[in-house]
Amino acid sequence: MTRMETVAVPTKCNTCEALAQTPLVCQDCHQLLAHVQGADYFELFGLPRGYDIDARDLGSRYLSISRNIHPDKFAIGDPSMQAFALRASAAVNRAYEVLGDPRHRAEYLLETAGGQSAAQDKRVPTDFLSRVMLLREEIEDAKAGGDTATLDTLQGQVSRERGETEARIAKLCAALPGGSPDTRDELRQQLNALKYLDNLLMQFAPTPAGETR
Repeated sequence: MTRMETVAVPTKCNTCEALAQTPLVCQDCHQLLAHVQGADYFELFGLPRGYDIDARDLGSRYLSISRNIHPDKFAIGDPSMQAFALRASAAVNRAYEVLGDPRHRAEYLLETAGGQSAAQDKRVPTDFLSRVMLLREEIEDAKAGGDTATLDTLQGQVSRERGETEARIAKLCAALPGGSPDTRDELRQQLNALKYLDNLLMQFAPTPAGETR
């Protein structure tokens, strides 16, 4: 199975040869499946690759898998199995953190599709940075003057732009399988922009006494 396929295919357990119903633990003999190491995050949870995820379903799968691979279940077993359970638990926890956050999920989809990371490509859409700088100044001025009405207006403006950016990200993620380099480049820029918008929204939070932003 390649990374770009959208259907998670069940695997066979090497111990009992039964068809595994979960990606990590055989339902019949309850042995950990060795392919967890280095597995795709979506594969770990038996999910199709994609930006749209049911958060409740993801959480349910996480709890079910975590119970089956908890290191305490292998406390009296083979030391190598205990060590593997620890590594598997760490892998599942990390995968859950990534897939559970929309921005991190999109980052993961992009990078596993051959796109660049934020550290490799810091570009944003044309004229975006100038608009961010202007908004930041307007926010600072409104906060300094205690202008709550202007702050509410600016917060609504940034929130709307963030929502529009998320919508573009969702569409670009859907186009990733077999997509062109231009698709990956545009997604990279939109994700970089989203981070700036998130930082802008943080400016609306009250500043604790004695601290400056």
